[in-house]
Amino acid sequence: MPDEEEGSYQVDPLSPNVSGPLSVQICPRIADCTGAKFSRSRALVISFQRSGLNWLRHCAEHFGGIRTPGRSQLIREGPVLFDRAHDVRRSTKRSEFAGLYTPDGSEIYGKVALLLRDPYDCFTSHYLGRRGFRFKKGLEAFESYANNINAFDQLRAEKAVFYFEDYINQEVGAFAFLRFFGIEPGDGPHDFEGLIESSRAWYQAQHGVISHRERPKLSARERAAIREMLQRGLGQKYEKYLVSRMRDS
Repeated sequence: MPDEEEGSYQVDPLSPNVSGPLSVQICPRIADCTGAKFSRSRALVISFQRSGLNWLRHCAEHFGGIRTPGRSQLIREGPVLFDRAHDVRRSTKRSEFAGLYTPDGSEIYGKVALLLRDPYDCFTSHYLGRRGFRFKKGLEAFESYANNINAFDQLRAEKAVFYFEDYINQEVGAFAFLRFFGIEPGDGPHDFEGLIESSRAWYQAQHGVISHRERPKLSARERAAIREMLQRGLGQKYEKYLVSRMRDS
């Protein structure tokens, strides 16, 4: 797993409401808050497949004591902390997400997080590894990665972008995600290594594991095709959201 030294997170620069973890209104521990907390403003996580959301769900359920959408992990019943969307154009299994806007054009969600993993890694892990797609078919479907970014960028909600290498198995980045959604992990000490192991065991039981040796590799031409598709689909947003995080952008 990546080992980013700081595990920082980036907040969308267009959002006037969030400048970092300390500027988010914190609920001391969501499990202890009143039910009204969840009815005031719906929250959403936009996360293309294989972007590490299951790890963040595990952290949220452990520290917050509240269920998250998806296959059951630690909390099986009760309200969910947020909805999730893998592709903003479609509904997502085991989630209440059905779109970003009401019929009159109002935004449904008051707080939205976008998870971003290196697009090459997302592509190989999801389409070439799990789904077994040929490259051309995967490339056509991968337009949803850019569509997610475009849709997120247009929202006026309280927003934050979190990058895979900052939060996957990284305490600082994972805690920044939790605080954005009002969960305060506290000062600790935390058995973070134990949490990593329990999350990994859950994932392997549910999905199995594809090792780096087994994962298909992209050729230089294929990487260029993915990069060009993203540049066309995102325009200036390609540099805003991705260029500093892609290994050969």
